Amino acid sequence: METEKFSSSTQQQLNYNEIVYTHSKIVSCNGNHPVFGHPKIYLKFKSEQIVCPYCSKLFIYQKNPFS
Repeated sequence: METEKFSSSTQQQLNYNEIVYTHSKIVSCNGNHPVFGHPKIYLKFKSEQIVCPYCSKLFIYQKNPFS
């Protein structure tokens, strides 16, 4: 998985805290913060993008070019 972090002005424009690129059809998210995180949840892709309902992290599915 690849992760992109943006400056606060770019984050406000995109409304996403973080963008994660993945080759997996199921991802998990826990907020990635020990104090301010959220319960770990699993998200299953129904399209090419999915957003965590707790922390607004954007996950983008990319087909694995080697499979």
